[in-house]
Amino acid sequence: MTALHRALTIASLCSVSLGFASNVRAAAPLQPVAKACVSESTKAAAKNDPQIRSSASRGLAFLAQSSQQWTAQHRCFGCHVQAVTMEALSVGKKHQYSVAPSDLAEMVKALKLGVTAGGHTTGVAFEGSAWARYDQWVGNNETSELLRYAQELLSLQNKEGAIPDDDRRLPVTGGTLETTFQAAQTWRQAYARTADEKWLSPMRRAEQFLAKKSASFGSEKSVYIQDINFSLLGLLASGVTRTEASAQRLIKLLLQRQNDDGGWSLGDGQSDAFATGQTVYALKLAGYSDSDLTVAKGIRYLVGKQGQKGEWHTYRSHQGGAEKAETMWAVLGLVTVDVASLSVSGLTDGQHVEPMMTLTAAAADNQGGGIKQLELLLDDRVLHTECGAKLSYALDTSKLESGKHIIDLVALTDKGQRSIRRFTVYAGDVFLTELGAQFDDKSRSSVVSLRNIAPQAEQSGAVELEVYSLKTGAADGKHEAKDRVFVSSQKGQSGGLSFAWNGQGSDGKALPIGRYLAKVLFRDAAGKVRQSDSTVFFHGSEAMQRAQFAEVEGQIALKGGAGSANTLVELVDQSGRVVQSTRTTEQGNYRFKSIDQGQYRVRVRKTGFDSLEQRVEAAPAAAPAKASMSW
Repeated sequence: MTALHRALTIASLCSVSLGFASNVRAAAPLQPVAKACVSESTKAAAKNDPQIRSSASRGLAFLAQSSQQWTAQHRCFGCHVQAVTMEALSVGKKHQYSVAPSDLAEMVKALKLGVTAGGHTTGVAFEGSAWARYDQWVGNNETSELLRYAQELLSLQNKEGAIPDDDRRLPVTGGTLETTFQAAQTWRQAYARTADEKWLSPMRRAEQFLAKKSASFGSEKSVYIQDINFSLLGLLASGVTRTEASAQRLIKLLLQRQNDDGGWSLGDGQSDAFATGQTVYALKLAGYSDSDLTVAKGIRYLVGKQGQKGEWHTYRSHQGGAEKAETMWAVLGLVTVDVASLSVSGLTDGQHVEPMMTLTAAAADNQGGGIKQLELLLDDRVLHTECGAKLSYALDTSKLESGKHIIDLVALTDKGQRSIRRFTVYAGDVFLTELGAQFDDKSRSSVVSLRNIAPQAEQSGAVELEVYSLKTGAADGKHEAKDRVFVSSQKGQSGGLSFAWNGQGSDGKALPIGRYLAKVLFRDAAGKVRQSDSTVFFHGSEAMQRAQFAEVEGQIALKGGAGSANTLVELVDQSGRVVQSTRTTEQGNYRFKSIDQGQYRVRVRKTGFDSLEQRVEAAPAAAPAKASMSW
């Protein structure tokens, strides 16, 4: 839980009075009334070639059918076949393609066969990443499968942070960089779904491995393109954004490798759909839009090379299934094209905001229709609406309190379908994010991990960790710290950072198993503390923690069921004291751990919305108490 998760609230862009509800209730968001838009005059200038989505749909249908045939013929889970097909179907579902429930059901059945072919570690990584996309974009009815493989991947991660593959058969299975990327994708969704800090530490170690490995690539064209793509995909899954140096370096390598025909190559310089689809997919996840020339050229290459049945045959190898894998990656590249394409300027994902930001956006319908309107939202609250396919807005960020903020641009087509581009930005001195602490059974140490997103100019300082004992019975370490028992410091470099504490005090003697406070500080080059953050953690096994203390979990949702990200949730005891506070994950989930047995109120607050509140009773050695609410 970060400082963004505790003390920081988001200031309203207009004056809103927030009251506190005493019971669970559905509260209407306090938002301006949207314009009534008619878009007949904008259709001609606001549509793209519908052939792109048509090509993607044909590819999805071919992929689903051929993967089912593979399963029936081989009666086994073939790692890449069903796993990548599941990812393509899930991404297609997210971008509003027609995905038959029966096709999803067949891939679910195939994945549930377990790892029955190839290397076990590689198979586990493919399983985990496929379930991650299914859980993220299709539904949470198979979350147990996601968590099963997420847990197994924890045991497979080595000291360097990698998941060493045991079945490298290029190009279909890409080696340790691919399995590490897949593990990071698995853990990211496990965290989004459960809000459990236990998944943050392995992500940080994976990020450190991928950043170190990819830093050695240099600029030589001899670097295997899949190594570049999997490194980028893994860093993105770990929380890196395109504003950070580790991602920028890899993106530059990919842009340099594009051929004149718009495609990319696995090796000999001649473009193929395998490398092109994979690279388009990576660039789209990195924040590129369909209108960016590099991506647009790659997409046109894929459309132009598709076969009559929906397949691709631009790459040949002596390995069985390579041609099928080519189609999988080509489809993954194409299904990133939603019902509408949104291009945005004046805003970059992961940036620290400027005092005044002029945001402009343009949308184009990808189904031959038109764009009815564009909306700009800040933290789920509508700021501005424009009829038609273009929007411009001057955002005065001086009214934002320090912390993390979510900006969404939403295009509404004439058919009533919505396409969304989401940006995460930071206001004020916010450098340390995603703070979490978890006991590591392998090393018998507590690992405190975080991400440092400080701009390059701020990275000459240091990041420090202080561990404190807590006063007896205290659950809120922020106000109940007792003695400082451990101190450590690292250079303030960007990216994932981890500290390990072996449970010993300053005198070298082992301290008791139990709750402690981890406090991290960001110091600039002059030694000034620019940011501090803290979290209470349990030094001891997960089983011991659950035996001694209770947990509370739930999801905060918006109208329509979508999770409300970055929403403040407070756990209030019977005396009215805020025992813990946190912010929801990208899917609206939250969790409180290591709390004393008792009755509490879960209180939800978000600027521009009425407050929500629900009572819970939490007990150790029991399932987490649940409190889910929605507006």
